[in-house]
Amino acid sequence: MTPQSVESLIAEIEAEDRIDFGDLAIGEHEARRLMAQHFCAIDRKLAEHGMTAEARLEVMAAIAAHTMVENLVLHLGRLRGAAAKEDFRTWMRRHGMS
Repeated sequence: MTPQSVESLIAEIEAEDRIDFGDLAIGEHEARRLMAQHFCAIDRKLAEHGMTAEARLEVMAAIAAHTMVENLVLHLGRLRGAAAKEDFRTWMRRHGMS
């Protein structure tokens, strides 16, 4: 696993599910690079502590799942208003949760 391979996989995922960076101070390429480097650093540290590849994969899956829960909470908070109910339903359908 290299930062470049992870960054490439992130880009493939984003091709299906675009992220709106709007007017944020970080661009999509920078964000991908930062997160790819971070994940690879975590993997390297876990390996240095003697964790097997399977155990490291489980930790990475837990990190990804935690991030998805956090993302869900942020989206739900944004879509909470009564005027946004249709946006919420559309978002749920887009993510296979209808």
